[in-house]
Amino acid sequence: MTQSGYWRNLREENRRAILQDYGVINKVWYLFPQGGGPRGSFETFTSLKPNLRSRDLIYLSGVLKEQAVCPVGVLDVTVLGAANQPRQATSGGVPTGGGASWLAPASPVATTPLIRVIEQGWAFENIQFAPVAASACITFDRRETAAIPDSSHGNVRGCYFSAGGATGIGVELIEVKKTNIENCIFEGLAGYAIKNTAGDGIAAVTHFTIKNNKFMQNTNDVLITNGQYGLTVENQFYTVHTAGGTRLSFVGGLNCAALDNSFKDAAADVTIVKGYVAAATGWWRNWTSDTNVPIVTIPA
Repeated sequence: MTQSGYWRNLREENRRAILQDYGVINKVWYLFPQGGGPRGSFETFTSLKPNLRSRDLIYLSGVLKEQAVCPVGVLDVTVLGAANQPRQATSGGVPTGGGASWLAPASPVATTPLIRVIEQGWAFENIQFAPVAASACITFDRRETAAIPDSSHGNVRGCYFSAGGATGIGVELIEVKKTNIENCIFEGLAGYAIKNTAGDGIAAVTHFTIKNNKFMQNTNDVLITNGQYGLTVENQFYTVHTAGGTRLSFVGGLNCAALDNSFKDAAADVTIVKGYVAAATGWWRNWTSDTNVPIVTIPA
């Protein structure tokens, strides 16, 4: 048996023990918002937060309804949905304790993300999110201050971002480096699926990777303004142009590559006015609904 096969066949607790032995994982925590979790589990991220240390692993099971901020000084934490698919599990509208989702609290703050990441190396996997009002589900924030140090090197994998607030955002990037967003679904977001926002002028968003995601029925999909050295590759954009909407835009960017993405729009509609903007000195090679060869013409 290969080493990778051996690893897949290990029981979860055995894999966890090996990772802890080698120092990859510091400690495992259980976040069960509806209760019923293992001994020592927590019902809110806020109550768990004081216990977190770098390299911890958090298992989320159930429907978490909270707006929170990651702790300062705690790096490389993974929040993992403990479900076979990222989903909200309810019966008659009442959470059953299954699934793995992170939604708005009963009395949300309109301009606050569900989770604001302020330290490096945080990862979110296999969780369903729905944003609040005009805020993001996940905000990676870099200010280089004592309160908000630097959330570069973050990862979002296999998550599902859906509906939510009136102009909500899936993932927001604030001047961070090396953020990877892979294998996610963004559906029905009235704001943006992925968007960067100006912060304190520390730096441009740079070295990001947006790979193999599905974008469908969002008002806007991907807007990275003034980004540098980014890669957007093998994504599927299922929504045709709508008035004023953005599909894939690197406005003001430099050296950003858009490669092997699939657009539902026809080649003639992949234009700047219809929401497609290439970065200066970047690469553009993508597929459209009306051609069987990739188009390399820069949107104009």
